[in-house]
Amino acid sequence: MVEIQLSRRSALIGGLLFAAGSQVSQAEEPATPPKAEAKPEPLSISEQLQHATVQIRGVTAQGEQSSGTGFIFGFFQNNGESVLALVTNKHVVIEQENVFLRWTLQTPQGKPDYGNFIDVKFENFSQAWLPHPDPEIDLAIIPVVEMLRSLAGQGKKVFFVSLDQSIIPTENQLKELQPLEDVIIVGYPDGISDSKNNIPIFRRGITATPAYMQFEGRKQFLIDAAIYPGSSGSPVLLYNSGSWGNRSGGLQIGTRVNLLGVVFAVANHAATGEIKIIPAPTQYRQIVVSNVPNNLGVCLQSHLILDFEPEIVKRGYKPPDGYVMRSKL
Repeated sequence: MVEIQLSRRSALIGGLLFAAGSQVSQAEEPATPPKAEAKPEPLSISEQLQHATVQIRGVTAQGEQSSGTGFIFGFFQNNGESVLALVTNKHVVIEQENVFLRWTLQTPQGKPDYGNFIDVKFENFSQAWLPHPDPEIDLAIIPVVEMLRSLAGQGKKVFFVSLDQSIIPTENQLKELQPLEDVIIVGYPDGISDSKNNIPIFRRGITATPAYMQFEGRKQFLIDAAIYPGSSGSPVLLYNSGSWGNRSGGLQIGTRVNLLGVVFAVANHAATGEIKIIPAPTQYRQIVVSNVPNNLGVCLQSHLILDFEPEIVKRGYKPPDGYVMRSKL
């Protein structure tokens, strides 16, 4: 592991995720070829999703440590170019003085070099992130374009996969969903990961309320899945591999991936009997238990991520010609 201190492309196309540098070019085969080396197999969707998240480890001015999840998102994705940022919860980053991000490096063939990673330290982190334009929405982004350029300039090419607006369901696509759908949550519950290989933890659940409806009149929905400290900021993905049932009762063949939301809170049963929605914790402390988790996670609807695009434009970015922003703000 190497630590690098800082002061201050991938996309979903045609339903298949790919990472920058992971495509193997096919050379023409000579008439009498020598014994060829086996070409690397492309990563499956689930393998690539292992590289869409980054653990966010923070330290407050008081020295308290925390852990949360961020995922890489390509804003304004167009022809392989995008503005890259980590999407997470505001409560994950708001009190952090210093933050550490761990990135897996690439092999010369553009594959993930498991076990070979770097830690990047952000000092004075309060200036390094942007809150959602609606103060009631618990989302934030951490721009990483300059960081990745700096690493590349030092010969450190990192391997990652970014999500983008193509897997955020449109209103018409949401109408195709059913109230009960299979989901996966990718992140670092209780700060747990495969630290040797730098890969996150996958968890499986179901939607507990329809992802296309606003739970209690808010831009949220519930999932039936245990949410632990460190899960804040985890992407919630509709993931069907092989087949899924449609609304008419038929069977669809293929693989379906949609970014439905972002974990930000848990529903707890208080000692008084009251059900409370509280932000998913990021710190690990010994406390007297007065709230009992009921295995319900609260998620922000994914279209809220796109509200950052107008904010990026306000800061001087010119969107690609013909790009249509879907933000509802």
